[in-house]
Amino acid sequence: MKRIVLTLIFLAWSAVQGIGLCVFANPRHEPEPEPEDYQLLREIISTEFSGQIPHEWGESVSGVKTRLKTKDKVVALGVDTCDLMDKGQDAKLIKFLAAENIPATLFVCGEWADKNDAFLKKLAANPLFEIANQGASHKACSVSGKTVNGVSGTSNVKELFEEIEQNARKIETATGTLPQYYHAGFGYYDEVAVRIVRALGYEALGSSGCESRGQNPKKKRVPDALANPVAGAIAILGGVPLQSSFADRTIKAVRKLQSEGYKFVKVSDYPLE
Repeated sequence: MKRIVLTLIFLAWSAVQGIGLCVFANPRHEPEPEPEDYQLLREIISTEFSGQIPHEWGESVSGVKTRLKTKDKVVALGVDTCDLMDKGQDAKLIKFLAAENIPATLFVCGEWADKNDAFLKKLAANPLFEIANQGASHKACSVSGKTVNGVSGTSNVKELFEEIEQNARKIETATGTLPQYYHAGFGYYDEVAVRIVRALGYEALGSSGCESRGQNPKKKRVPDALANPVAGAIAILGGVPLQSSFADRTIKAVRKLQSEGYKFVKVSDYPLE
C-alpha cells in the first residue's frame, strides 16, 4: 500500500512539473528491464532525500529500533546469515534453533539468497523463522560513502535505495513475502539512511546495548544483549570477524538464558520501541 501511495504521489508531482514518463523507457530493450514501479519509487526517494546531510554515523543513530515494547522476559534473536556464511556457521546455528524450537529473525543478503535459494524457501516456510533484509551487497547504510573498518558503505541515495529495495524484492520473489525489517551491513547507518529505510516501508533494526562492532571487532564475540539482556532486547548475531567457535559460544549463551527463564521470540511478535 505504501508503494502505491508513493507512486500516485510521484505521478501527480510529474504532472505538475510537466515531466513525462518517457524517462522510464528502455530504448536498449534489455532482457530484464527494471519494473516501472521500482523506477518510480527510486525517483521519489532520490527527489525527496538527495541533498540531505547526515550528522550521525553508527549502530544506534536516530530512528534505529533496538528493543521490543514489552516488560516480558523475552529476547528477539536475529541472525545475520551473510556474516556467518564463510565458515558455515549460518547452517550450524540455524539447525540448532530449528532443533530446539527457538524462534528467530533471519537477515538475508543478496549473496546468501543467491547461494541458498532452496534453503531460503524452506526457512521461510518454517513458522519458527521470519526472513528479513540485510541488503543486496551487505553494505553499511550511508548516503555519503562513509566507511566501517575501511569498507565503504553505500555512496549516495540512489545506491542506498538499490541496496535495500533490490534485495527486498529478491526475498519477496523467493519467499512470497516482502520483508518488514532491515539490518545494515556492520549494523551501521546514518540518520538520513534510516529515514529512507522507513520511507520504503521497512524498519531499521539494531542490537540492544551493542558496542561498536565496526570499530572494535576483536572485542566482539557475542552481542551484549545475550550477555546481560534487558526485557525485550533485540540481539542480532553477526557483524564481526568470526572465530570458528562463534556458533558454539552463541548456542551456549542461548542455553544459559533459557535456564534463567528467558524466552526467545521473533521481532514481529511484539511492537517495536
